[in-house]
Amino acid sequence: MSKSRTRSCACVILVNGRGYMGDKKGLTKIAGRPMIEYVLDSVPDEVTELFVSVENETQAAAYEPICEKYFASVMKMEKTQYPNESEKVREVLGNTPGSNILILPCDMPCLTLEFTQFLLEASKKFTAVLPRMLDNNVNFSLASYQVEPFIEAFKKYPETQMPELIKKLRNVLYMSTNSLRMFDNKLSILYRVSSVADIPKVENVLRNKL
Repeated sequence: MSKSRTRSCACVILVNGRGYMGDKKGLTKIAGRPMIEYVLDSVPDEVTELFVSVENETQAAAYEPICEKYFASVMKMEKTQYPNESEKVREVLGNTPGSNILILPCDMPCLTLEFTQFLLEASKKFTAVLPRMLDNNVNFSLASYQVEPFIEAFKKYPETQMPELIKKLRNVLYMSTNSLRMFDNKLSILYRVSSVADIPKVENVLRNKL
């Protein structure tokens, strides 16, 4: 599935169908709204093409109404399962139109527009912009990318997985948790909902932002 590249910005929301909360994780209600809607609300206006990636027909049907509401397209991935999130990101970069791509996970409802705007704008200068999470690991599904350098790297290193591939590229910006505090001193933008036990904490953060 190849697409022509244009000088434009795209955003892809990744739906993760694995783990405790299953295929419809992004539809879990947070303060009365599907969790993925908070993520969609944080997408910068500069984005001209918006996608919600799904791995199977069940997800496609479940997320279609929200895609229609936000004028997003359902992106059906080529595989039904991936060994890890970074390999899904690899496919997204290879198959999404646009010169710059912002990738966001569906389970981070505390993301802010200020933060995602920075990620997208910084990708015009840096090959990739990769925030470090609270455990200091890089999350490839919360990042922004220049597409062309990655397409070239995929051709040159076809068997190399994303964590090692990134090391072969120049001009990559890693954002430490300290640098992320300029967007949110408490780093709540990095909160992920991995179980129902996380919902009250996230709802509290969202209430305090109102």
